[in-house]
Formats: sequence, structure tokens, C-alpha cells
Amino acid sequence: MNNLTENEISNIEAFCKNKEMYDAVKKVILAGIYSHGTIQAGEKPDPLRNAAFGLAALSTNNPIPDEIMGQHIRGMWAGVNALENAFIELSNIKLKKEDKTLPTNKAI
Repeated sequence: MNNLTENEISNIEAFCKNKEMYDAVKKVILAGIYSHGTIQAGEKPDPLRNAAFGLAALSTNNPIPDEIMGQHIRGMWAGVNALENAFIELSNIKLKKEDKTLPTNKAI
């Protein structure tokens, strides 16, 4: 990414090398998306926490055509996928290391 300073890139590298921190931040950012509709310890099951199920449930009172509902669900998936890809891209950000080796003289 050419819009990051060397210091920012260095900090991103350090963050990504700390696998525990990387995974923890990813969990926090994606927790609502990944865990909606799943049963968590100590919580009552609530399928309406799942965004897709919630949208379908709303359509019983306010009919939403299946085509429109499918578009919304596809949009939600696109958002989840974009976040996942951003984390992959984040882990690929690295400072370019300068080659500090001296050129060799092949004639010697």
C-alpha cells in the first residue's frame, strides 16, 4: 500500500506478527457477524440475532420480495467477505527490505 508511512507499515507488521492480538482484534470486529444466531454460553437462543433470519422474520409483517431479500443477504455476505479479505491484505503489508549485499566481482 503506497498510502502508508514506513512507521505505519512497521506497526502493522508488528501487529500481524502478534498472532494472538491479530486474532483477538479480528474476533472483536467480526464477532457480531460471525456469532449472530449462534447459541452462546449463558445466553438464551435467539435466531433473530442472525441478520439473515431477522430480515426473513421482518418480511412476515412487511412483505419483502424474495428477490430483494436475496439481494440484501448477498450484500451482507459481500461485507463479511470484504472484511475477511481486508485482514488477509493487512497481513501481507510489509516494509520493503533494501538489499544491502555488496555486488560481487565475478572476475575474482
